[in-house]
Amino acid sequence: MNCDGVKIHYESEGTGPVVVMRTGAGGDGQIWKSAGYVAGLRGYRKILLDQRGQGSSDRPSTIESHSLELHVSDIAGVLDDVGAESAAFMGYSAGATIGIAFGTHHPERLKALVGIGSLSLFNFADRQRPNDLEAEVQRITAAGGVKAEYETFMKQDSDRFPDPIHQNVLGGDPLMRALDAVASYSTKWRGPFDAYPRLRAPVLMLSGEKEDPERETEKAVSKMPNGRVVRLAGIGHLSAFYRSDLTLPHIISFFQENLR
Repeated sequence: MNCDGVKIHYESEGTGPVVVMRTGAGGDGQIWKSAGYVAGLRGYRKILLDQRGQGSSDRPSTIESHSLELHVSDIAGVLDDVGAESAAFMGYSAGATIGIAFGTHHPERLKALVGIGSLSLFNFADRQRPNDLEAEVQRITAAGGVKAEYETFMKQDSDRFPDPIHQNVLGGDPLMRALDAVASYSTKWRGPFDAYPRLRAPVLMLSGEKEDPERETEKAVSKMPNGRVVRLAGIGHLSAFYRSDLTLPHIISFFQENLR
């Protein structure tokens, strides 16, 4: 699928109501298979999205080509390509926020949202913008991109992803992560904080207890018209994703309730 000259790769698995699956800063669509979500969600058409800069999608090299608005447009383009007027969305880590942005840009196209991870209590556009965006790209790239973030989570959680998720995440291009991070300073979207009350679709957030000690996700979801949180006891950001034995029962029940 081509979106404004950028090839966006996705795979389609199964039949039934459409569920788009998108990761965050690291990994591509294959990690949903590795974590057991594709096999575990029978009766749905799973769309495994490689976001721009990841997996088999193109790697555009400018800050502007990694804007949040373009990431949202890519999801809409994929839905058009598979012939779906609307869909559910599953996002891991920063992918959950992209799902929220999609739901506020295209409310009629989002049926339900599942987020795995935590949510923020600020708007991207309100952060202090770096004086030199290109220098910030170089700094994040030199630090290893998502590899540095992943290593922080491994230390924080005393945990790591199982293979092959571990290798998939480590194989990400540091420049692509840097461009995504820096592009977010220039978004015109008033979110995520201001977007929570405007999100019409039902939301399920699955958050590791160790990744959100201040319970910010619960505060964020309390502002949504139809949101709920499952706090996963004793685990952190990484295992909140790969422990699908813990998350899938909640997700299946949520989809049965909201994807009729």
